[in-house]
Amino acid sequence: MPLFLIHALIGAVLSGISLAIFAPYVTLRRISYLGEALSHIAFAGIAIAIITGINLTLGALVFVSTVALGISWLAKKHKIQEANTITIFLSLSMALGIILISLSKNYTFDLSSYLFGNVLLISTPELWALGALNILNIAFVLFFYKELFYLSYNPEMAKVFRIRTEGVDKIFYLLLAANIVFNLKSAGIILVTAQLILPAVIAFNLVQKLHTAIIVAVVLAIFSAVAGFAASFALNLPTGATIVLCQALFYAVSFIFKRSHT
Repeated sequence: MPLFLIHALIGAVLSGISLAIFAPYVTLRRISYLGEALSHIAFAGIAIAIITGINLTLGALVFVSTVALGISWLAKKHKIQEANTITIFLSLSMALGIILISLSKNYTFDLSSYLFGNVLLISTPELWALGALNILNIAFVLFFYKELFYLSYNPEMAKVFRIRTEGVDKIFYLLLAANIVFNLKSAGIILVTAQLILPAVIAFNLVQKLHTAIIVAVVLAIFSAVAGFAASFALNLPTGATIVLCQALFYAVSFIFKRSHT
């Protein structure tokens, strides 16, 4: 197998793992719309990066992280509904991105890989970055498992037991933003949301406990990445979309399994 295909396969697997680790928390906290919004908000970050000439991933990461913290701050400090805040930022960011791209001399720059994903474009430094991000994700979940558990199931109860969750919540938002941005190249803005949600939904159809759901989601993400990559290579199909279709098939099977055991 050519080296670039090996890199692509490793990238697809690392991408799936990084998103799957956060998927159960995103599902339990009912903020799947936030993942979708941040992936679209990244478009403005990419546009800013094109205008300023900086690295696209760095530009998107800084912009999305800032917006994610802004959403969290506005929603809690000023009691603005989080869904409304996200909608406002999403609309403004997309509008800003479109305007900046239209004004850029590099308007002909190919953004299709960031919209639809192209895992074949992953470079060696980006693989190392994804690997480091996965290690950071795992360390975060292991070290702050209790705080994340209460944030997911009952944030008010955390206050009763005097469990500090404010700082953990901010780190969660930042890491969620980082995982979305770093996976844009392999999954794309349009498909990254599905990979962030489907593994968790499948896992919770099969198991009940949070820590088990995380493990199942990660295993499913790895299997989906390998199966989707193989199918896309054999049938000459877009890799990211094929991986999502594999996960959708697994969801259908898990749904049937859940119905048969209820």
